[in-house]
Amino acid sequence: MNKILKSTAACSVALALATSILVGLAATYLPYSRVRDRIIDALATPGALLVGLIYPQGVHTGTGARFWGIAVLTSNFLAYVLFWYACLRLWRYFLTRRHEYDATNPAARRTVR
Repeated sequence: MNKILKSTAACSVALALATSILVGLAATYLPYSRVRDRIIDALATPGALLVGLIYPQGVHTGTGARFWGIAVLTSNFLAYVLFWYACLRLWRYFLTRRHEYDATNPAARRTVR
C-alpha cells in the first residue's frame, strides 16, 4: 500500500477513537437535555443496527447480555473508522485534484501554446 493510504487509515483510526471517547464523555458529563440524548443516540445507532443483526432480540438473546455492549462499542468504532476514512479520502482527493486549466497541469500548458 502506498504512503497516503497508510496515513489515511491511521488518521481514521485516531479520529474514530477520539469520536468514541468524546461521545462517552458527552454522555457522562453533559447535563441532561433532550438534544444531548438525541445526538448521542444518533451517534450510537450504527453500532446498534449492526449488532441487531447478530443479536436480534438485543441483550435477551442467549449469551447476548454478556457480549451485547462490547459488540455495540466495537461496531460503533468500526462505523466511525469507515466514516472518517471516507471523509479523509474525499478530502485528499479534492486537495490533490488538478483542474483542466490549472497552471501546474502539464497537459494544459501544452494545449495553451
